[in-house]
Amino acid sequence: MRSLVIAAIALAFASTAQAQAKIGAQLSWGDESDLGIGPRVEVALPSQSVNLRFVGSFDYFFPDNSRTDYSYWELNGNLAYSFVAQGANSIMPYVGGGLNIATASWTDVGGSNSNTEMGLNLLLGTQFESKNITPYVELRAELSGGEQFVIAGGFLF
Repeated sequence: MRSLVIAAIALAFASTAQAQAKIGAQLSWGDESDLGIGPRVEVALPSQSVNLRFVGSFDYFFPDNSRTDYSYWELNGNLAYSFVAQGANSIMPYVGGGLNIATASWTDVGGSNSNTEMGLNLLLGTQFESKNITPYVELRAELSGGEQFVIAGGFLF
C-alpha cells in the first residue's frame, strides 16, 4: 500500500513538472499532537481548471506525552480547488481533500513500538497572494489515519 501511495505522488509530480510550483514552510497545531513544523509544496495542475493544485506537506509534531521517547509525523497529499473572491484578487479561499499517512513511534518499559495508518483529509483554507511571498492559513480535518483537527499556517515562495 505504501508503494502505491509513493507511486501516485511521484506520478503527480512527474505530470506537473512543467507547472508552476511553490515551496515553503508551515507551522501546525493538532488537537491530538500539539505543535508541528515542516515543509510544504504546491504544484498547479495542468487541466481545464487553472484553480486546481496538488498540495503536499510533511509535519513533524512535538506531542506532550509522558512516554520516555515518543515521535509523531504526518505526510499529506491533497488536491485543492481555489475560488477567486470578487473584487479581492489577492485573497484566494480554497477547499480540498486527500490522503495522509500518520506514524507514531515510542519506546517505553515494554520496548519499542510504532504504528502507521493511512487516512483521509478534508481542507479549508485561504491564501493571500502577493508578488514574492504567499502566506496561507489552513484547517485540516483528518477523518482517519491521523484522526485529528489541524490548524496550519505558513509562507510559500
